[in-house]
Amino acid sequence: MNISRYLQHRFWIGTAALWLIAFLLRWWVAPAFELLPTDYVGETSYTGKLWSRQMVSSAMEESQSIVRRRDQTLTSQGGHSIIQGDAHWLTPEGVVIFETLNLYGVDRNNRQNLPGYGNEDRSGQYLFPPHIEKKRYGLWDSDYAGPRVVTFDHVDKIRGIEVYVFNALADGTDETAGFESLPDVPEKYHALSYGKGQFWIEPVSGLVIDYEDEGTSYFIGTKTGERVTEPMARWSAHYTPETITSQLRLATKMRGRMRALELWWPLTFTAAGLIWIAAGFYLRRRGGR
Repeated sequence: MNISRYLQHRFWIGTAALWLIAFLLRWWVAPAFELLPTDYVGETSYTGKLWSRQMVSSAMEESQSIVRRRDQTLTSQGGHSIIQGDAHWLTPEGVVIFETLNLYGVDRNNRQNLPGYGNEDRSGQYLFPPHIEKKRYGLWDSDYAGPRVVTFDHVDKIRGIEVYVFNALADGTDETAGFESLPDVPEKYHALSYGKGQFWIEPVSGLVIDYEDEGTSYFIGTKTGERVTEPMARWSAHYTPETITSQLRLATKMRGRMRALELWWPLTFTAAGLIWIAAGFYLRRRGGR
């Protein structure tokens, strides 16, 4: 009888241990893994076309552009990170057309901007969160100087990987700081931008696989507040093939790890616990014969 009780307790303890591991994997290890890394760095490149004028009296000139965005964590503690985000539009010769450089306070859990932590109080997402939902998001990142509205549109596939497609809209964003390389900005003119685009997002990891954007910017009289009729700039941009490939590779890797920690490993340990219980009952019945 004592041996039977010992075996019974051993199997129950073993099962409890296996189920505890399953619980910890799903509700502790997986959420910890999904936090934005404390050393997060992101780099993307775009091919762009730009039609722009240096001054109100200048003619519109067309140029091919090289667009680069970089996000780099400067400090990270607790549940937030301070990220330096910058984006640069350059001519093939390296002349700066437009650039932004700002600090963002980002919640490591949901990737939202944290008011009071960056160099400006911002709302909405800085990066898209893991397990993105089919809904509307506010977005305020380094691609634009102000907020955008991003709305789910449909499900698609890129190279066999399911993605959620979101439409983006920027309506009258003040981007004066980005155009300060122009002669009369900001002394005589400010700049307002109107843009629209699309994001292709791997839904589990929340990583942007592909992105395209187009829009128009106008001179606004600093004193009058009136818009100059002709645009100061029109642009279009799209991820380079190299960036798409890199983002796909990274998203696939992250999604696999997340699925393993959230689903497959917890199920494996839960099933092992059930098998352990069944083995205990079997041995107990066999020993009772």
